Amino acid sequence: MNRLNWGVLGAANIAYDEVVPAIRRSSVGNVIAVASRNKEKAKRFNVSKIYDTYEELLLDDQIDAVYIPLPNALHKKWAIKAIDANKHVLVEKPATISKKDMEEIYEATKRNNVVFMEAFMYQFHSQHEYVKELMALGVIGDYQYVKTHFSFHLDNENDIRLNRELGGGALWDVGCYGVHALTQIIGMKPTQVSMVGKVDNKHNVDTTSVCFFTDENNRSAEVSSSFEGSFLDRYEIFGEKGAILVESAFRPDVSKDGAGKVKVTNLEGHVIENKSFTDDQYLKQIEHFQKCILNNQNPAYKAKDSLEIINYIEKSYQSLHNSSKSVNL
Repeated sequence: MNRLNWGVLGAANIAYDEVVPAIRRSSVGNVIAVASRNKEKAKRFNVSKIYDTYEELLLDDQIDAVYIPLPNALHKKWAIKAIDANKHVLVEKPATISKKDMEEIYEATKRNNVVFMEAFMYQFHSQHEYVKELMALGVIGDYQYVKTHFSFHLDNENDIRLNRELGGGALWDVGCYGVHALTQIIGMKPTQVSMVGKVDNKHNVDTTSVCFFTDENNRSAEVSSSFEGSFLDRYEIFGEKGAILVESAFRPDVSKDGAGKVKVTNLEGHVIENKSFTDDQYLKQIEHFQKCILNNQNPAYKAKDSLEIINYIEKSYQSLHNSSKSVNL
């Protein structure tokens, strides 16, 4: 197989602006089809095939892989349909909005020989590999406390991210990056969570929220997310000998200089390391995914890892809707 043909379920902006261009920049990717009820939005992708329904696209034998950027609540249904149609699946984060739904996807991947991956593209940026190296070398000692934050100002009352039925809410949308970084980059495995938040009366979703995690070693973390703040994406790791601050952690591509930044300070707050990293995280995600397809191997971030993340987030919401009481993980 010299080329991998892709289809896209839906004509979402994230597909048009970021993922499809990344596939086209890749060495073997070729986007040949889009399925959407909105013909005008589909036409702008400049593909050879436009389908009226997602089912029609999945029946196309020329398509090897599909990208799913649909509303969160629709991910499970179409991921499973695509997997059972023997298509490799890259689904936008969060992969599902319940642990049960993610378990169903996981079971589907086990009965079909396809590659599945949830699209946390930021994890492929080189700044996070550097963070892992610093931690492995013990530069700040054992970590004790972690803070992650992702916010932006959402001013469209009709945005689907405010629709609870479709999986809306700040934690599902941007807070999931912090949960991912905490557990997959830093490696914390929380045992308890409590969540506080501002729930919008009209939409009944969290517009600003904070999750407090603890683990069996009594280390703690807070993951904050908001639709009400200015654009800010970062995480901080506080250790026995100092701290690591990662600025532009999740969307370095839209930062002022297009770079991610890693700063190390000692206990007195003096900077002992300060580096910038420029990378193409969307392309690296696509290249990794395609390599897994061609080599018939599991991705670095697997369906089982997604199941872990979804469980943490679902339990966080259980806490929020139960007077912020602590929930065991």
